[in-house]
Amino acid sequence: MKRLAIIVLFLLLPQVLAYNVTVKVFSDGYALIKIVRNVSVGENVSVSLPIQDFTNLSVKINGREVSFVFTNNGIVVYPGEPGILEVSYLTPDLTSKEGKVWRVNLPFNETKVVILPQDSVIVGLSGIPLSISGNSVVMPKGEQYIEYIFEHNVATRTVTITVTQSKVNTITTTVVRESDDTSRTSLALFLGLLIGLGVGIIGKKIRLRKLRGITLEELSEKFNLNEDEKAVIMYIADHGGKVRQADIRNELGIPRTTAWRILKRLESFDILKLEKINNETWAVLNIEIKKEE
Repeated sequence: MKRLAIIVLFLLLPQVLAYNVTVKVFSDGYALIKIVRNVSVGENVSVSLPIQDFTNLSVKINGREVSFVFTNNGIVVYPGEPGILEVSYLTPDLTSKEGKVWRVNLPFNETKVVILPQDSVIVGLSGIPLSISGNSVVMPKGEQYIEYIFEHNVATRTVTITVTQSKVNTITTTVVRESDDTSRTSLALFLGLLIGLGVGIIGKKIRLRKLRGITLEELSEKFNLNEDEKAVIMYIADHGGKVRQADIRNELGIPRTTAWRILKRLESFDILKLEKINNETWAVLNIEIKKEE
């Protein structure tokens, strides 16, 4: 009986892995999409990319990068071996914000797992989720959306589910926010603090860092960093957040052209910036790397 159960489990396994979509949403509105499929040799595998703006597109079979061809609405992969196809990319196109409420749109026909940011609270759903566990939500097939805000914006929450003929039509949520008086008081205190400190902000561009206090693994997952890129980031972080490019090459044993390519890629993600000091290139981290506990 046990052997039969194991055989049945293995027979069902391909169906479980047949198509899987995971959407991990970050607090700055970016989302990491991961699509997993079983593939066979000789088949042309089409993967839809239902967005226009994306970066860090990665296509792997059994953990190894493979070539692909762009089409009008996605990519086509020609597997050279059977196994697991993994497609991932980073995009800001799935999220939008109105006031304090964020919405993540899910234009995928398949069942999808959505991992919301930490400290977020769901305030609206387009349909009944298949399951909710912590900040992970499994949404059913078809185009869906989830609306959420962050906990510090929530006072109380009421959820209303409308059911017609045993079919859910809508799920709406009412959120009681801070009163206008509280907001005005906070704004007055903030302005008073700026004046008291003599901070002149007129004509000065204030740049907010999107990524602060993030672990290396979280950063790696968000930007699909390789081992050399992670080593460079940790080397800079361990040396006060600012080092010479020459030191990176010498200490980590990375060739000049490779080091420059790594630094330029990390700069394009706004993870660091490159500065010229006394005719030498310095790499300066824009973020704070948290040590994993």
